[in-house]
Amino acid sequence: MRMCSSRHLPIFVAASSGLVLLLAGCNWGGPIDRTREEAIRQSQPNQTRHYLDDEVDGELRTAQPSPAAKWIDGTASSGLNFTYRNGLEGKQYTILESVGGGVALFDYDSDGDLDVLLPGGGTISTTVPIRITGLPTGLFQNDGQGRFTDVSQNIQLKTPLPMSHGAFVSDFNRDGHPDVLITGYGGLRLLQNDGQQLVDITAQSGLTLTEWITAASWADVNRDGWADLLLVGYVEWDSVPDEFCGDRATRIRDVCPPQKYAASRQRMYLNNKNGTFSEIKDALEGESRGKGLGVVALDLNDDQWIDFYVANDQVANQLYLGGPTFPLREVAVTSGTAGSEFGAPEGSMGVDAADYNGDGLPDLWVVNYELEDNSLYRNRGHGLYSHATVQAGLGGLGRTYVGFGTGFADFDLDGWLDLFIINGHVLYETGRSSYLQFPFLLRNEASAGGRRFRDVTAETGGTWFGQKHAGRGAAVGDLDNDGDLDLIVVEQNRPVTVLYNQHQPANWLSIELQGVDSEPAAVGATVRYQFEGRELVRHVRSGAGYLSQFDQRIQFPANSDSLNEVTIKWLTGKSERFKHLQRNSTNRLKEGQGEPQ
Repeated sequence: MRMCSSRHLPIFVAASSGLVLLLAGCNWGGPIDRTREEAIRQSQPNQTRHYLDDEVDGELRTAQPSPAAKWIDGTASSGLNFTYRNGLEGKQYTILESVGGGVALFDYDSDGDLDVLLPGGGTISTTVPIRITGLPTGLFQNDGQGRFTDVSQNIQLKTPLPMSHGAFVSDFNRDGHPDVLITGYGGLRLLQNDGQQLVDITAQSGLTLTEWITAASWADVNRDGWADLLLVGYVEWDSVPDEFCGDRATRIRDVCPPQKYAASRQRMYLNNKNGTFSEIKDALEGESRGKGLGVVALDLNDDQWIDFYVANDQVANQLYLGGPTFPLREVAVTSGTAGSEFGAPEGSMGVDAADYNGDGLPDLWVVNYELEDNSLYRNRGHGLYSHATVQAGLGGLGRTYVGFGTGFADFDLDGWLDLFIINGHVLYETGRSSYLQFPFLLRNEASAGGRRFRDVTAETGGTWFGQKHAGRGAAVGDLDNDGDLDLIVVEQNRPVTVLYNQHQPANWLSIELQGVDSEPAAVGATVRYQFEGRELVRHVRSGAGYLSQFDQRIQFPANSDSLNEVTIKWLTGKSERFKHLQRNSTNRLKEGQGEPQ
């Protein structure tokens, strides 16, 4: 969420003859038209914060949704009624208000369908000293058809975080019930699932942090079969009144930028296998600090060790490669994944990793701040990546937007991974574009061999995608078990939205992995499947998106020629083939029960 000023900032770019100095300011990338909000603000300079006064823009991207629309806003009938609050009513303009919240999709009650957990955020007082008060977390039980019942009373949270943000799931104690980690300002909360309730065990877990934690990723770092934890913080900020930030010319105050504050520490905790965790000092090479808002974990280089890619705001992103010893090596600069194609740090938020172009190698994707392209890093092998945003047809798409929720998903189930982007500004009044922003659906074009994406938002998105939103976290999952992938989207101070996908595949194959020697979610495993003469490769990852937990099941298309079998390479290095899988249902594949390969 890098918030530029009008002064020029120097950027050094590596060139064959040395370093080239560029002068980059907020107008980098070309002039941006003034929005309706800015015109109102210029004509009424003494009236501030019209977003708080509900003068919001409900502008439609298209007059009418296309008849071919494939997404239905089913929020009203879903039973899921919940709103994330960021504290904007306090009018304190804190950076805390900019982060927002996420959503976790997981089978809380082990009945085979996805339940929903939603951090509630918090409130901020109008008085000084500032008081930040946490709001309850919501838990909603799925009836199997994508309809939900509020069971939030089953969360036994001793003390809410002052401001909660993210939710991340792992069966960290290997008892068969998925547990939840909630992050936010003031630390985190670890909720152990006993099969009926989510019980707060933070105090005895060793995770009693009080600093600001945003993103997290569960993965087996030391390959002992138990999920470990990487925690990512944002900035060092205390709840004191900020000095004036905003537009001095028009006397409009706004949220202060991350440049004002020091970067936060990143922490690695190993699982002690007894419900507690121990921090590993110097687990990460380099300074191990960043302004982190996203992190994804998987095996990026096929060496059977977990790697982490961290999306940082305003400072360089980080790529940590795992191995048998600590520290994990930091190689973002040498791999080409630290920033833009010019080598400059970006304002990165949401993140994901997957094989978008069908070459079997997991690629990296991050969404960025306004006046910056979103970044697609194509994996070239041997630890090297190339910046593929323009080649993939994504250049310029995000320059007037601020991206948050995002991820790869095969929404039309054609075997090619598509993209979604949920946008929303962090500045109430002084951004170059409006606080409410349009989302995007980007189809991976099979005719281009997975090398290009096409914006199909107006064509297939329906009414919700045709409107502006204050978007933050979002999670992908098959909510109604019909084979296609749905979305739940979190906004700032507006009800959560449930979007049902209507692509309706005739046949499909759903895979759920269960680790035995690997940790239960099998993060780091690779799944291979033959479809229409080519091999589809899916990498099991943790932490994808923005402050959210995606459905860990893997969806494949199926037809009359499909063999209905997959080959799995577990993080341990073992490979197994599982045959005779059932179409149109979830196949739970347990490590050690397939045919060795």
